[in-house]
This record gives sequence, C-alpha cells and structure tokens, in this order.
Amino acid sequence: MFKSFATGRRKAMLAMLILMGLTLSLFFGSLILQTYREYQNFKLREQRVERKLQQAQEKFRQKEAYIARLLDDPEFLERVARERLGYSKPDELLFRFDEDQP
Repeated sequence: MFKSFATGRRKAMLAMLILMGLTLSLFFGSLILQTYREYQNFKLREQRVERKLQQAQEKFRQKEAYIARLLDDPEFLERVARERLGYSKPDELLFRFDEDQP
C-alpha cells in the first residue's frame, strides 16, 4: 500500500512539473512573440524614416544645385529675378496680365 502511495505521489509530481513546464513555455513563448512583433514594428518605422531621410537629402541636393546655379550663372539669376521678383532693367517697360481673365 505504501508503494502505491509513492507511485501516485511521483505521478502527481511529474504531472505538476509537466504543467509548470507547459505554463512557463507558454509564458516565455508569448514574450518572445511580443518581442518579435515589436521588432517588426521598429523595422517598418526605420524603413519609413530612411525613406523620409532620402527624400530630404534629395530635396537638399536640388536646392543646393539651385543656389549654386544662382551664384554661378548670371543669366539664370536674371531670369529668376525677373520671373519671381518682377524686377526689370532701367528704362524697361513691363506688362503684367492676369491669368484669370480671358
């Protein structure tokens, strides 16, 4: 009778250990899954930031080239001053028309 009690006790301990092992496996598995999802979100965020950075760098290069052209090309500078600022040469008459009216 004592032997069957010890065997039952061992089975109960084994079942308890298996249950604890499964519980810990589920717990750590869920932590790993959550961490992986966060990692994926950070990777997506990093890609978006990289794209924005590339776009900003491209805009910067374009503006830098525009400024360099303004400084190096007097004809371009004159054209920009005339078109954007409405400048004219001395003794020059400018006509401006509204684009809204036919």
